[in-house]
Amino acid sequence: MTTEGRTFRLRLLALLAVLALAVAACGGGDGDAEDDATDSADTAAAGDDAADDAAGDDDAATDDGGDGEPVEIEWWHIQNADPGMSDWQAMADQYMEDNPNVTITINVMENEAFKAAIQTNLQAGDIPDIFQSWGGGVLRQQVEAGAVRDISDLTADWIGDLNPAAVELHQIDGAQYGVPYNAGVVGIWYNQDLFEEAGLDAPADTWEGLLEQVQTLKDAGITPIAVGAGDKWPAHFWYSYLMIRAGGGEAMEEIAETQDFTADHVITAGELVGELVALEPFQEGFLGAPWDAPDGEAGVMAQEGAAMDLMGQWAPGTFRSQLGVTPEEGLPWNIGWAPFPSVEGGAGSATEALGGVDGFAVGADAPDEAVDFLRFITNTENQEIWAQNTGLPVNPEAFDAVEDEAMQDVLAGLQEATFMQLFLDQFFSPEVGAEINDQTALLFAGEVTPEEAAEAITAVAGG
Repeated sequence: MTTEGRTFRLRLLALLAVLALAVAACGGGDGDAEDDATDSADTAAAGDDAADDAAGDDDAATDDGGDGEPVEIEWWHIQNADPGMSDWQAMADQYMEDNPNVTITINVMENEAFKAAIQTNLQAGDIPDIFQSWGGGVLRQQVEAGAVRDISDLTADWIGDLNPAAVELHQIDGAQYGVPYNAGVVGIWYNQDLFEEAGLDAPADTWEGLLEQVQTLKDAGITPIAVGAGDKWPAHFWYSYLMIRAGGGEAMEEIAETQDFTADHVITAGELVGELVALEPFQEGFLGAPWDAPDGEAGVMAQEGAAMDLMGQWAPGTFRSQLGVTPEEGLPWNIGWAPFPSVEGGAGSATEALGGVDGFAVGADAPDEAVDFLRFITNTENQEIWAQNTGLPVNPEAFDAVEDEAMQDVLAGLQEATFMQLFLDQFFSPEVGAEINDQTALLFAGEVTPEEAAEAITAVAGG
């Protein structure tokens, strides 16, 4: 195992230890306790004094009352749906009120648009002060290019308040270059009403069983699965999970070391993708469908056009956004979550997961106040808002704010995980990640064989 692989496993163990406490602390939830975006904004404003207490006396930006020189912060994020989008805005507004010398300009983008724009800006040297980051190989390349700032000293007094495993995923060679705000695992979100209509209870815990359910749903006139293969990365979740189930964590770590994707478990994963595609389980036009659009994966699920969706913990919020409903109103159908099924004969277990951490990197020329703002949005009060409305926090003090039943299931999935594989298109370099996504799309289109896909990825990786 490489040093990187061993480090990642240690980070996972730390994450699981904290999440185990989180699940115990959450208790039972009624699934209806989420606040809407307006309530979130009010909470952020009302929490002024508490947030200042959480800041600590060492916060120069707050202590000087905002009387310093004018500071401008450019913040790029991908939370383009409410309540998360409004929550981020409310937090920025509150910070600017507390620090009148600071102006925060927010640029909200859809995921794919962000990836394209940030690459262009980085190459041009026009780097936002704060921008979305998933860590991994992409962050390492940004560090090597001198595009991001080492914020180790500026975060030293408070970064320990956050989950250490999540924090370390935004470190390169021990130095801190970003701050996490969200953690999660990919699983199968499903429409319980459509499952009941087809005479099913929940997604099967085996691959063969899931394929049988696909046929059962089709026989009932229900589209089994929504996927946004046009954006490629949503489809890559299927390919990646099948690699994990076929080979297990050790095999995935071996690929990280050798960069050779022609291994047997990768070929098997491609073959299993082919089995699924052959059943024609997806919505019409899936090969060109994006993730977040009315005719995309999220829109189809939201409008009850499919029964299942393999996606991260952000999915329910995007479903609600597609329908224009608040968390308090909720979806017009009952939603459930299940872990990815096991593969018969595979070396991987059902407790080995695909997931990751969302965070923000700090641009090379960003002011100190940009880092202090990241401290602010990850304090207990603001992480509780995040937990109530959008995702899973990385501040342990906010874990008990996760009241949604389905989100508690995701937390349980994390707690039970024995291995965590970071999203492959983020774990590897941007070039390799892009090739994985490209070959996934071709597998879904039936245009390459599993062997051809594996060889193409290996050629880019240099394995």
